[in-house]
Amino acid sequence: MKKAIICVDDEDIILEALKDQLGNFFADFDIETASTALEAMEIYDELIEAGVEVPVVISDYLMPGTRGDEFLIKVHQTNPDTLTILLTGHANLEGITNAINRANLYRFIPKPWDREDLILTVREAVRSFLQELEIRKKNRELIAINENLEKLVDERTKELANANATKDKFFSIIAHDLKNSFNNLLGFSDLLIADFDDLPDDEKLSMVSTIKIVSERTYKLLQNLLDWARMQTGNINFTATDFDLFHTIFDEFSLKKPMADQKNIALVMDCEEGLMVNADTNMVSTVVRNLISNAIKFTRPGGRVVVYAKRDGDNVLVSVKDNGVGISKTNIEKLFKVSEKVKTYGTNNEEGTGLGLILCKDFVIANHGKIWVDSIQDEGSIFNFTLQSSKTA
Repeated sequence: MKKAIICVDDEDIILEALKDQLGNFFADFDIETASTALEAMEIYDELIEAGVEVPVVISDYLMPGTRGDEFLIKVHQTNPDTLTILLTGHANLEGITNAINRANLYRFIPKPWDREDLILTVREAVRSFLQELEIRKKNRELIAINENLEKLVDERTKELANANATKDKFFSIIAHDLKNSFNNLLGFSDLLIADFDDLPDDEKLSMVSTIKIVSERTYKLLQNLLDWARMQTGNINFTATDFDLFHTIFDEFSLKKPMADQKNIALVMDCEEGLMVNADTNMVSTVVRNLISNAIKFTRPGGRVVVYAKRDGDNVLVSVKDNGVGISKTNIEKLFKVSEKVKTYGTNNEEGTGLGLILCKDFVIANHGKIWVDSIQDEGSIFNFTLQSSKTA
């Protein structure tokens, strides 16, 4: 970076002497001269604006217009880093004191000056200026390093907290939800085996139906659990292809239609055909399946669930709307977060772990989309997510 020293005096012979003496010892500096404070200030501002560092400004005291101490005060106000030297044979105590107090005067040198003393003073001033710059640079670097370390520690802390929450969620589901499901399966199976000959056919059918329902729920939970575990460990394959979203939604819709019919819930599909998206088909199927299952679970018998899909700019918007029990504002803030525990029950006391929604969020984000929910308690919910439109669409 270029550096310069500014000398100000109303006598040309003084300026020439300063430029000659300083130029011999500061060859890598531009020695700028001015005969008035106004001219010097203009030079100083231009140098600063051009990115030139000005370690030292040397000024006479008595000059036409602005006195030397007043000029040095302006320099100090513009850039406190620049060191100032008053070089004069006419300065009074008041002027020197003014410069010391308000311009951070580095030194006062009386005229006629000693050449070696001048060179030594300017050299020490330059060194002091450059040392201060280096200290500030190192301080900025240390502050940046500290901020990066704090950021890194914060990120690692969050990662560990999330990892612990993931682990807790995983073991909670295994210890409680899967255990309860198998307890139900084993309990009804034991009853059937022990009292099979004595039980009426309608009770046998009821037990078998219950075993089937519990088995389906357990299988769905286990499927979500395995998918989620694979997602957390990075072992799930992600393959984005171009496909018609209508057919994927229709397949999941058809699979869930019997589930809706059992609860006397109208399941309606309102989707545009030819909605080409670029995403992982299996992940999208899992998201649609979970959202439709949840909507049916939390909708009362006689209710209505509608699956929408339409173009939305460069994306495709999928919405699953129900007129079920809705979600409280408190629980909405907890949804999609593995660290939060949201224990919910469907309208037929179906248990939920919240894992399905966490999985949905992970899968949607993996496909460069967004997922959110709008809900009013006791009125219903709308779960929305977006996917990228295919470039060939």
